[in-house]
Amino acid sequence: MADIYDTLVIGGGIIGAAAGLELTAAGYRTLLVERNDYGSGTSSKTSRLQHCGLGYLSAASGSIAAFLSRPRNAIECFSLMRRSMQGRAEFVHAAPERVKPVTFIVPLTKENAIPRWKAWLAFRLMAASDGGRVPLDLRLLSQREARAHPALQGMAGLDEIGGAMTFTEYQYQWPERVVVDAVMSARSIGMEALNHTKVTALTQEGGLWKATLADDLGSREVTSRAVVNCAGVWVDEMTALAGKPKLRRNTGEKGTNIVLRLPKALAGMGFETVTSSGSPFYLIPWGDLHYVGPWDSKSAGTPDGFCATEAEIYAILDQLGRLFPGLDLSRSDVLYSWAGVRPRSLAADGENTSPSVREHDLTEAGLPNFFTFTGGLLMTHRDAGRRLARAVGRRLPPSKPATSSTYSAPATQILSEVNQASIAYAVQREQAQNLSDILRRRLSVGWDSDLGLSKAHTAAQLAAPHLGWSSAETAAQLAAFIDETRREFGLNSEQNPALQA
Repeated sequence: MADIYDTLVIGGGIIGAAAGLELTAAGYRTLLVERNDYGSGTSSKTSRLQHCGLGYLSAASGSIAAFLSRPRNAIECFSLMRRSMQGRAEFVHAAPERVKPVTFIVPLTKENAIPRWKAWLAFRLMAASDGGRVPLDLRLLSQREARAHPALQGMAGLDEIGGAMTFTEYQYQWPERVVVDAVMSARSIGMEALNHTKVTALTQEGGLWKATLADDLGSREVTSRAVVNCAGVWVDEMTALAGKPKLRRNTGEKGTNIVLRLPKALAGMGFETVTSSGSPFYLIPWGDLHYVGPWDSKSAGTPDGFCATEAEIYAILDQLGRLFPGLDLSRSDVLYSWAGVRPRSLAADGENTSPSVREHDLTEAGLPNFFTFTGGLLMTHRDAGRRLARAVGRRLPPSKPATSSTYSAPATQILSEVNQASIAYAVQREQAQNLSDILRRRLSVGWDSDLGLSKAHTAAQLAAPHLGWSSAETAAQLAAFIDETRREFGLNSEQNPALQA
């Protein structure tokens, strides 16, 4: 490890991974530290969509005059939409193997208050934002066409809708792998990265930052010229560790989704609307299943925030029942669930959330060369990485020549099967340390319909020689993976035979 790093990146989610790659490419000697595994937190528990940014224009679904009467807010919304569209075009062109197009239908109801002309205008603005590089494929349906559409049959209030619109979103088939790809790309050009390593202390000394790192083998100290805090919902925890416990920039918002098998009329089709309270609500295809939600609530990012509660599951079922009363779904129809805590920028009042997605240079707040990012989103992660690299560049020059920040990914075939080669690659080349690392974030099988449970025993046996596991440790690792799957995704033995002893 280097004596002094230029930048210490804290957090190995999608924003930290992107920042690490961009900083390394810019010539900064960079160390990235993640307390769990790369992409194992919020990055893995999202809506899994490369959103086009339509939601940012929802504030104008009522009176455009009222929307524009708050120019600062309007400018922020347009900026976020533009960045979303540009991020969409960049990623779809750069990594088409990591996304797939999904057609969404949005009924034009009283709740979403979108007349056809406003829908047309919104999509023209979005298309102009990326120069039409990745088409949105907007189609506006008349009342008659919408009421006859197969995906809307059984919808409550179908006779009252004003029409519908369909358009193309892109779905990350595997967002965790996107994070791993970025980290491994950065490592290939010189970044050092440590997973399963916590930052336990941060102190200033002689114009530098000293960080104490701890893992299962002990602790060590590293020194860096700058700290880039990309800890997601925990960024304020890191700021407090650096000596500023009252310097808050972030708040958390929990989002919960449930997974169901819906009628064939919805197969492969996405559905988007808003609830009576104005919150977005999606039905998103996931293989031959759908995930439904999110149900939002406040959260500080504690471990229980990454598990769905029964109250949240029933709330989603209730909302889905209100939308499609004919589905007659019950708790037993929920195959599994997931929840994650999204980092949100703290509003100026210090209590509410702000839609802003931004970097914060905390030098003038008493933390020299300490940078924090709030509101980070999967869909604009590359822009976030570049913004953080520019922010560091305004304070510190790099110590090495710049190089390319090209994202690279291994061949798809090595990621989709559990075999000697894929397990060896995951452990020896990509720092996997346990079954969850291997099956959910290095290989795709952890997101099969059984969440990788049927492949876990084979994976454990193949991984044991590479990780030095004894027979007892191999059994313990397998049990830990099954327990994590049951706990985080709400599976039980009745729903999945692979969980039965």
